[in-house]
Amino acid sequence: MEEKEVDLRDYINMAKKRWKIILIIFLVSTITSGVVSFLLPKTYEVSALIRIGRMRNKLLEEPSTVIEIFNTRPMLEKVAEELNIPPIQEKLQELASKIKIKEKAELLEIKVKGETPEEALKLANGVITVLLNRHEQIFERAKMILEEYLASGKERLVEMEKEIEMFQRKIDQLGATDSDAKAMLARGYMDALEKSRVRYEQVQVELREKKMEESYGTVSTELVIPPRTPEKPIGPKKKQNILIAGILSLFIGFVCAAIVEYFEKSPTIS
Repeated sequence: MEEKEVDLRDYINMAKKRWKIILIIFLVSTITSGVVSFLLPKTYEVSALIRIGRMRNKLLEEPSTVIEIFNTRPMLEKVAEELNIPPIQEKLQELASKIKIKEKAELLEIKVKGETPEEALKLANGVITVLLNRHEQIFERAKMILEEYLASGKERLVEMEKEIEMFQRKIDQLGATDSDAKAMLARGYMDALEKSRVRYEQVQVELREKKMEESYGTVSTELVIPPRTPEKPIGPKKKQNILIAGILSLFIGFVCAAIVEYFEKSPTIS
C-alpha cells in the first residue's frame, strides 16, 4: 500500500470544508466559558506583612512553625472565634482554604481571600489578631522568665556580698598571728574570699550580658504592612478563561473535523 503524503494544504482544505463543526465547537465552548465566568462569585484578596518578634536575638517563633500551626484545628478555631464563625468542621475547612501564609524575606506574608472586599479584610484582621495575641503571650512569658532570672541574679549578688564581708571580717579578726592553726584558718578564709570574689564578678558579667540582650535583642511581633480593603477582584479571570476556552475549542474542533473527514474517506466495510 502506497503511503500518502499529507501536507499543510490538506489540513487547510479540510478546515475549510468542515468549518461549521469547528465554528460550532468554538462558539459553544467560548460562550459556555463566558457565562460560567460571569456567574462565578468574585474573589477578593487582602495581604499583610508581619515581622516576627525576637527575644534575646532569637525569633519568638520560626516562620515554618507559624505556617504549620495555622493549618491546625485549634488555631483555626481561634480565628473562627475571633470572627464569630461556628467552629464546625465544614466552616473550618472553608476558613483554611481562604488563608495562605508564607515566608517572605524574613517576614510573614498573610494572604486571605473572600467573596467581598469586607469579608476578605475582616478575615485578614482576624488572622492577624490571633497571631499577634499568640506572639504577645510568648513574648510576655519569655520576658517574665528573663526578669525572674535577673532578679534571682541580683539576690545572688547580695548574698555573695554578705559572704565576702563575712570572710573579710573573720580575716581581720584573726589579724597577724604566729599560731600555725590560726594561720591555716586565715589562709582558708582568704581562699574562700578569693573564690567568692571570682564568682561575684562572673555573676556580674552574666547579668550585664542578660540586660544587654533584654535591651538590644528584644522586640515584639509587629504589623509592618497592614491589610487594606481591595478595590478590584482577583477572580474569576473572565478574559483569560474565555481565551483559554477559545484556543482549546479550536484544537478540539479541528480534531473532530479531522475524524469526520477520515471516516467519510474511509472505504465502507460491507
